[in-house]
Amino acid sequence: MTSPNLRKWIARQSNRLYTLRSAVSGEREAERVALIHGVVRRLPLEDAKKYQITKWLLARFVQRGSSLKEQISVAQAKWETKGHKHLNQLLAGNQTLRFETHASPLVSIILVTKNKAHLTLLALGSINEFASIPFELIVVDNGSDDSTSRLLDRLEGAIILRNTENIGFGPACMQAAECARGEYLCFFNNDALLTKGAMDAVLSNFCAEDVGAVGGKILLANGALQEAGSIIWSDGSALGYGRGDDPALPQYNFRRPVDYCSGVFLITPARLFRKFGGFREEFTPAYYEDTDYCMTLWQNGFRVVYEPAASILHYESASSGGNDQAISMMAAHQVKFSQKWHEALARHYSPRSENICAARISVNSPSLRILYIDDRIPQRSLGAGLPRSNDIVTALARLGHHIACCSSNFPLTSTDKAVLPEEVEIFDGYRFREKLFAEYIHSADLVWVSRPHNLKLLLQSCPEVFPSRDFALIYDAEAIFAPRARAREELLGKSAAARSPLEPVGLEEELSLAKVADSVVVVSEADRQVMQRAGVKSLHVVGHAISAAPTVSSFHQREGFLFVGSVHGQDNPNADSIRHFCNSQWDQIHQATGAVLRVAGYGTEILQSEISRPGVRFFGKQNDLRPLYERARVFVVPTRYAAGMPYKAHEAAAYGVPMVVSPLIGQQMQWLHGIDYFAASHLDEMADYCICLYSDESLWEQFRANSLARVESELNPVAINNSLRAILDQVAATSVLARIHEL
Repeated sequence: MTSPNLRKWIARQSNRLYTLRSAVSGEREAERVALIHGVVRRLPLEDAKKYQITKWLLARFVQRGSSLKEQISVAQAKWETKGHKHLNQLLAGNQTLRFETHASPLVSIILVTKNKAHLTLLALGSINEFASIPFELIVVDNGSDDSTSRLLDRLEGAIILRNTENIGFGPACMQAAECARGEYLCFFNNDALLTKGAMDAVLSNFCAEDVGAVGGKILLANGALQEAGSIIWSDGSALGYGRGDDPALPQYNFRRPVDYCSGVFLITPARLFRKFGGFREEFTPAYYEDTDYCMTLWQNGFRVVYEPAASILHYESASSGGNDQAISMMAAHQVKFSQKWHEALARHYSPRSENICAARISVNSPSLRILYIDDRIPQRSLGAGLPRSNDIVTALARLGHHIACCSSNFPLTSTDKAVLPEEVEIFDGYRFREKLFAEYIHSADLVWVSRPHNLKLLLQSCPEVFPSRDFALIYDAEAIFAPRARAREELLGKSAAARSPLEPVGLEEELSLAKVADSVVVVSEADRQVMQRAGVKSLHVVGHAISAAPTVSSFHQREGFLFVGSVHGQDNPNADSIRHFCNSQWDQIHQATGAVLRVAGYGTEILQSEISRPGVRFFGKQNDLRPLYERARVFVVPTRYAAGMPYKAHEAAAYGVPMVVSPLIGQQMQWLHGIDYFAASHLDEMADYCICLYSDESLWEQFRANSLARVESELNPVAINNSLRAILDQVAATSVLARIHEL
């Protein structure tokens, strides 16, 4: 092995050792997932075998969430013991439980009791501890014959209403609502526990005027899920979504409109509760009064919302005589409910397990259900087109549509949870492809597929679905990839640039994929023209959405060059470009300027043992890039092969850092060379342009001003909303969505 090749081999083994050490020694789930994915990807096996091995390894070494082993009865027994202990302590002394009073309470918290004083005390304690907003407490006792009366005598600052007999949950709530002074009414079970932040999370939803009621995530005594919002079936029966499951799973942690939320914890504006008659007497003593009220809200144009950030622990059926008696009452009231709402229920799904995925979002919500599929959940810091995907998903959600964002070829990790709005569901389509094909695609009005290999995967995996599909299909080509693949082969050779079986073989296959869709989206005007010449009819351009946010340092306050880009593997375009730039041009630039080159972005640290040029510094992934842009004088984009439009170049321009770009990037951006930036006509020219721009203050100021103006005029974030509206309007008018809107 020759000396240069030996050094290269040693560097690569060092990089692999670094990755392995980080994954094994660290506790970060994302590193373990990346290691498993990377190792299996290199095995000399067919894709199907690799997929099965990856799933097994993920289940063994990553999916090790805590199992909810304690049975509900055991957890309830502990709950009872704690309650009795606290109640005995309270009643044995002279203590009182004091609630702060407010002249104008925001919320009236309504508690109905029937015995179970020890559970009521714990509920009251949780309210006192975690209800952080101005509230008043109204307790209605329905003829308790245990220690409840003595407990209520120890309350200070609460409104106490005492009934001599059990008039039922609904009538008691109505009794309390008559004297309530709060802007909102909060119905709260006496066998429930409020948690920190729950009240604030629910109330934040009422900034939208059409929200009529909001409920939270109800947990059983052992911490398992009781319900994440509830479904009303066409026969009037109801289902708490997710009962018995792990409440931390992604499908229970996105905000959405639901058929109804349980009266265990339900907040509604007092004016609406009174206007629409509140809890109806026909559902006395309990059950279905909350279902009936939420149905009333929907039929009058108000939404019912599930808020996952609000968690409530629930003993369950403590005051109704146990689960058997509760089930009997539910059955009787289901008949009344279905007779009352038979016309509205005709639109609801039938009670079948295969309908749960669709029914968990209320049928009353008029917005589209969009399944968005990309390589992985779009974390902006990962680059590779994901910032644009993030912008599209976010904009679709802000337009009011229901989005399930699905990763197709990378497993979900904990770092994916907070990268999108709370209304967006994240789904692991890599680990759960069967569920993706069996449930998510069939419950969508519109499927938006990003990148050709993902569309090819869908077509191969469920070919029977697409010819007679009942959803609209948007193919987001993102870019045309065939030219990039060809350039990569020319530069690296065919053996070094091996293709994935899902990668289209040439431009012809890539264009044929586009013709399957109802509409096609691309990132640039140049790609749109290629598609149009190939006969693709419905075409739209959705570029980057970036606001100008110029850094403030002057020319003389800055020093050094900057490169930002994500590195996903050794043959990644960014890895190739920075490797080639450092090995062929950096020495000349460094000798002329004495400057340093800072290299930042996801995965770039793996190159530091391979590239040992003077003045080159590697920073890896950065949560905040602004300090690096504030310090840099010149930004470089030396890309040799790539597709689409370079986000990193647009970002640098938005930060006000002048650029020198490669011939390829110049062709993609189509800005003016020598006016907006330096765009080399050959890669060897980049060093001279870098030295010139680094040394010329007036030229630097000109490039900075012109590139910022380009950002303002071409990348306005408002434009993405207008583009997306136009796409959805056109698809709705020409596809199956037209039939959906007529239902």
